[in-house]
Amino acid sequence: MNLRLSIPRSLLVLAAVPVVLPVGCSQTVTRFDVIDYTPSGEAAPYVQTFDECYYCTDAHDNIDIVARVTTTNEQGLSTTQIVHMRTFWITRPGRTNAEPSMINATVGYHVLSGPTGATFEGSGFVSFDVNRRGDRITGELERSSLAPQRRLGKADRVFDRAELSGTFVATRDKQRVFNTLRDMRRRFGPMPDYDASSRIPDVR
Repeated sequence: MNLRLSIPRSLLVLAAVPVVLPVGCSQTVTRFDVIDYTPSGEAAPYVQTFDECYYCTDAHDNIDIVARVTTTNEQGLSTTQIVHMRTFWITRPGRTNAEPSMINATVGYHVLSGPTGATFEGSGFVSFDVNRRGDRITGELERSSLAPQRRLGKADRVFDRAELSGTFVATRDKQRVFNTLRDMRRRFGPMPDYDASSRIPDVR
């Protein structure tokens, strides 16, 4: 994805091609798909795999999941992308009648490049399974609607309205989650309060 920040668009990249897994491989990876709805009404799809993904649980059983990847283009310019999902209720297999239209998490997508950056926030539906040892979760983010919220430096438009969905495999690591979220708060300020009554409308 050519991110429209304060530097030339050609210097920033988010893969705009599918991630191809080996034939016969069904292993879940941490990968998110973005559909950018442009002002002209066109829908531009992008996909990005993430090489780090961690989670932790607070005293109220809310779960923070953080995925992170840093890429560098041919000019040596690095771009960091971070997806943050925080649940405010959790589906219980066999007890929760969950539907994709429901929401149970706030979702943030952060893009940083040099002194500039932007965040896009909204809500979505997160479901996951915990392994037997209780130190890893494998899950999915259903289609979530995001809109621009915070900006760092002279960052320009990345997108106005977008949908984010994907799969993730997260390892329990409270310190890494805490450090990542602390860094995002330091750079962008606190995340806006979620208001269920102002959910971003379906943009399809």
